[in-house]
Amino acid sequence: MDMLGLLQEIALGRLDVSDRQLRAAIAAVQYTHAKKGEGGKKDERAEAAKAAGKKFGSTPPPLRAVK
Repeated sequence: MDMLGLLQEIALGRLDVSDRQLRAAIAAVQYTHAKKGEGGKKDERAEAAKAAGKKFGSTPPPLRAVK
């Protein structure tokens, strides 16, 4: 079970953990899951370029005549 799943189980009341375990899970989840708005401009641009590349595919280079 990953940390996010563990926190979800605790929030739903399916697991009963100590305060120390809860704080450790909260601290560990930031290293395994990124927040929605987290990433930065470079990551957003790279994702946009990747999406545009799928839409507008590049063409192969022209063939060269053999002499």
